[in-house]
Amino acid sequence: MYQGTTATKFGRYHVAEPFRADLLHLYRGGTLKTAAHEIPIPVLDQEDLGAQGIDTSRLIPGAAKADALGSCTANATTASLAERYKVAGESLLKIKLPSADGILGITTSGPAAREDEEFAIVFYDLCTHQTGDPSQEWPPTDCGSTGLYCCQELIRQKLIRTYKTGTGGQTLASMLQSGSVIMGSPWFNAWMEPNALGFVDGDGSMGALQAAMNSGIAGGHETCVYELPKLTLNPDGSINLQQSWAQVRNSWSRSWGLNGDYRIHLSTVTWLSQSIDLKQFVL
Repeated sequence: MYQGTTATKFGRYHVAEPFRADLLHLYRGGTLKTAAHEIPIPVLDQEDLGAQGIDTSRLIPGAAKADALGSCTANATTASLAERYKVAGESLLKIKLPSADGILGITTSGPAAREDEEFAIVFYDLCTHQTGDPSQEWPPTDCGSTGLYCCQELIRQKLIRTYKTGTGGQTLASMLQSGSVIMGSPWFNAWMEPNALGFVDGDGSMGALQAAMNSGIAGGHETCVYELPKLTLNPDGSINLQQSWAQVRNSWSRSWGLNGDYRIHLSTVTWLSQSIDLKQFVL
């Protein structure tokens, strides 16, 4: 999406997505409700890899040891994929990827997230090779990836059947009725730390968004939206976007934000709809 100022936190690669009307998620009316979906794996951390006992050179042929990666797309995908399998009643044991160190899967055993982070790293490598440009693949270049590439790679690995895509706060609320959503967005410097209530976007007002934009863009970032804890409706039944918000899982460890999460208002998602990409996996 955007050239990141910190490669280990943000993506660097952008790809134009072809228009596919059959993949669009369209809200067709009906009652929207609050929603909560469990991510059955620990909060991931795309940095401090050495401290987690992760050796990227062992996992990926040709990769150097790295203490951090711009693998937010793969981390968000790993979290959402685990949730999608759980809500569908599917065993997480079906989620497997080949690696130089053997077959990797997603695990829910124990509090450690190392195995799940290793899965995300291997998946990140696979996604970057869709560019067709060795200079924009990892390794050697920690280039980041896209939500589109993640969906395409999941289909290639036969881990999902297809996906739905959309934009805007109302669409996000509608998608969350059935499960988690990965969200690619610009990430502003002002969003690097959520406020005391966990919001990166303040009160969700246009003024708060303008202040964030004035702070500058740190890069493009992918996270996993998994709850709609607050949904406020206007008298005519439409969503009061500024009074409605989502809970989002980040991949910067549990020490960041609300135990690894942040909150964002649907108003912000709507105002940035031309720059925010929503994807939901369909098994």
